[in-house]
Amino acid sequence: MTQQLTPEERARQLAALDRVRRRVLSIAFFTVAIHGVIGLVVVSEIVHGEGRGGDAVVLLFMSGVVAVIMVTVMLVILKRPLLPPIWQFVGLIPTIAGIVWIYG
Repeated sequence: MTQQLTPEERARQLAALDRVRRRVLSIAFFTVAIHGVIGLVVVSEIVHGEGRGGDAVVLLFMSGVVAVIMVTVMLVILKRPLLPPIWQFVGLIPTIAGIVWIYG
């Protein structure tokens, strides 16, 4: 038995499906991108342990840039406004934790 949907119901179901699709894509992107952010922090700690402090700072800076890009792309995928910038600061939490871990 196939149920016939009205155009309004069909549009509502397609909108819900699109919302779920965007959320799943955003979570998948976050999962992949956060590995890069955390990886840069870990490599920065290793480089700092070898006595190359300047290189460690550059790697921490790069992890911050990747984190900001990651959050921006996630907001675009979710079709959310890029403001308020609080989400950019939330994205910098792994980098800030890395700075505290290495230099704290």
